[in-house]
Formats: sequence, C-alpha cells, structure tokens
Amino acid sequence: MAVSKRNKLLYGLGFSSQGIKDGLFQLFLFFYFSQILGLEPIYAGSASVIALIFDAISDPLVGTLSDRWKGGEWGRRHPFMLLSALPLGLFIYILFTPPAGLDQLGLFAWLTFFSVMVRFSLTFFIVPGMSLGAELSSDYNERTTITSYRVMFSAFLSPFIILLGLIVFFTPTAENSNGLFNEAAYSKFALLCGSLSALVILISTYGTKNVIPTLPQNKGDQSKFNFKEYIKTIGDAIRMKSYTTLVSYLMIIYIGLGVGTVFTPYFSTFFFELSEKELGALPIAAALGGVLSFIVGPIMGRNLDKKKAVIISTYVFGIFFSLPFTLRLLNIFPENGDPLLLPIYFFTLAVAYSFLWVSISLSNSMMADVVDEHELMTKTRSEGFFFSTMSFAYKCTIGGGYFIAGILLDIIQLPGQDIPIEQIEPNTILGLGYIGGPILLVFYLSGILFIRKYPITKTSYNAIRSELDDEN
Repeated sequence: MAVSKRNKLLYGLGFSSQGIKDGLFQLFLFFYFSQILGLEPIYAGSASVIALIFDAISDPLVGTLSDRWKGGEWGRRHPFMLLSALPLGLFIYILFTPPAGLDQLGLFAWLTFFSVMVRFSLTFFIVPGMSLGAELSSDYNERTTITSYRVMFSAFLSPFIILLGLIVFFTPTAENSNGLFNEAAYSKFALLCGSLSALVILISTYGTKNVIPTLPQNKGDQSKFNFKEYIKTIGDAIRMKSYTTLVSYLMIIYIGLGVGTVFTPYFSTFFFELSEKELGALPIAAALGGVLSFIVGPIMGRNLDKKKAVIISTYVFGIFFSLPFTLRLLNIFPENGDPLLLPIYFFTLAVAYSFLWVSISLSNSMMADVVDEHELMTKTRSEGFFFSTMSFAYKCTIGGGYFIAGILLDIIQLPGQDIPIEQIEPNTILGLGYIGGPILLVFYLSGILFIRKYPITKTSYNAIRSELDDEN
C-alpha cells in the first residue's frame, strides 16, 4: 500500500527538530559559552568528546530497544518519538540559561550535562523515526521519496534557524555592534527553538499514528532483549557487504563535511572576503538545496539504480563544492569585491547542497534495503540498530572532520579571525584555496571507492522482497 502524501509530510516534519538543533549548535552554542560566558576552549572541546562517548552507548541502545518494544496500539517506534518531545524542548532552553556566577568547572559541567541531555532526547526521536521511515514502505522507489521528505525538512530548517536568530534576536545594540554579543538574546532564542522542536515532534508523532497497524511487528520472542543476540546482530551487520560499503561511504563524506564546516567562516572571511550581509545569503543556498533535493532525489531514484544515482550525486556535489576554489587557483574566478562573485558562489553552493542532500536521502533509502536483506538472513527486523549506527557514524566522523580541520589549520598557520586580512601571509590564503578545492574534492570523491561496491540493485532487492513476502 502506497504511503499518502499527508503521512509523508507529517513524517518529514518531525525531522525539523534535528535541523533546529543543528542550526542552534553550529553557530550559537559554543560562541555563547566561549565568547559570552568565557569558557575555555579545551573545556568546550572536552564536552563534545564526552557527548560523543555517550552517543556511542545511547544511539544503538535506543535503536535496539525500539526494535524490541511492544507498544500495543502505539507500536514500536511512536512511544519513543512521543517521549522525546517535551524533554528536548526543555533541555534546549535550560542549556542556554545557566545560573550566574558559575566558574570554569561549573560552566563545563552545565554545558556537558545539558548538551548530552539535548542529544539524548533527540536520539529518542531520530533513531526510531529513521527506523519508522524504513517500515512505512517496502517499495524500492517509494523509500527514496520518504527519505527525501525527511532530508528536506532537516536541511531546510537548519540554515533558516541561523538566519532567524541573526535577523530577529541577535541584532546590534548601542552596547554591541555585533549582535552575537547580546547575552540576553540567547535564552529567548533557545526558548523559541525548544518550543518549535517539541511542537514539530508532537505533530509528527500524533499525525503518523494512523500507520501503526500497517507496520511490521516483532516475531516470536524478538521483544526480549538478549545481549548475546545484540552482539550477534553487530557481527552479522559487519559481515554484510551492503552494510559495510554504505557506512564506509557515509563516513568518508561526513569527514569531508566536518572539515568544510570548520573552514566555512575562514573561506568566507579570508579567501572570498565576503561582508556580513553577503555571509547571510550563504545559508539560503543550503536551504534551497534541501528543497531542490526533494524534487531531484526521487526522480534520480526512479530512473537510475540507487547506487548509480549516489555515485553521480557525489561527483556533482564534490565538484561544485570545490569549483570556486579550484577556479580561483586557476585565476578564472571573479576577484574579491567583484559583483559577480557572490551570485556565482551562491549558485555553486546551491547545486552542491542539492546533490549532497540527494546522496544522503538515497543512502538512507539504501540502508532500508539493507535491513530487509538482514531480515532475510536472520528472520529478525532490526531497523533501529541499523539506523542507529548511521546516526552514530555521522556524529563520529563529523568529529573526525573537526580534528583533521584543526591539523590543516595548523599546517597553513592561519591566525585568529581578528587579524586584519592584509596581515595574513599569501601562502596561508593559498592554503585555504587548496583545502577548499583539491583536498576536499579528494575526500568526497574517495567515498565513491566504497559505494561502488554496494551489491544491492533494484533487481536483487525485488528478489529479496519477494522472498520475504512469501515467508510472511
């Protein structure tokens, strides 16, 4: 049975919560704790590491619990999704309202504990929610459409949350020409973000409750958690070529994205010398890419095999992300200050983000196919486990990208961002060009070496699906 557009829309809406959290954390969280509250960078970095370690435990645990949950009329996934809403909204607000007078240790403890709780609360929605997406349809093409809704909502909201904050809340004042130094704005903005996050999750969870009777259920005693079986599931997954090639591809891509995220302000400020107003246009390119991927992804999924579509998408977004830097190195890109620079840069980013989100959407659809292959092998359904590993791989390798970016920053000897551009060595600027161009291009295209070995095709998937249907 085909999934209605209403259910696809309501399902995707819930993932706006991830976009809101990502936008809030990417720009505002560490700036607030380091620049406003004065937390030392080593403490902020340590908080991120601790949160990552916690995710290593919580993501697969929540995924496996939702696989084995017996929720009656609420099914396996919806109880966890519903449970996430109010804690997520509350913890987002509390995170940005620490008590006055905390010392370094106190700020570190506050940042660590409540950022962990935000991420843990969101895990209760994201991992079961991704698993639900795989269960909504067993159709090879429709799965790509479903994941396109999810990716579109997440990608669209993150840059607009950043813009909303900068335009409405963090406006310059008589005391602060830079609105990000307006300390009073952070708690108000966090209250809005927390409320919106809780609201979209509640709407999504209640709105998709009608699909629960049509979803796959546990078989036999699968609802009983068994640690030996859990370890066996990990071993089975690692032995599956479809799983290892897909996860390896995503890890390589996410490392590149992590490096690019760290360098984005350096590229914009030092390499292209964009003004603050011009910088505000760049998040719109990412949002536009999210909308375009919603259109392009399903079309590519229908007309091409998913693996081939991912490979093509990776070539496109890798080339277009690196194109402005490569052309500048070849002296055929508009000079800084040229009125054509921003439109061309915006266009390349919009194309790159469109096909990046297409590749992520198709990859999630491919993981749903891997789950079915695993079910045929083991006679158990483990969507939660498989999608939790995707979630954790994203968090780990993005962090790995941050680490590599730190090494690259040290290599090119880039000083702090408060140094005038004219005082920066030309070789340092040239180094930024090589990182944004050839180096990141190599990261992205190397992922193709893994995904090209992914074995599931449309024909082989239909054979898997046919066998499962016969057994059921």
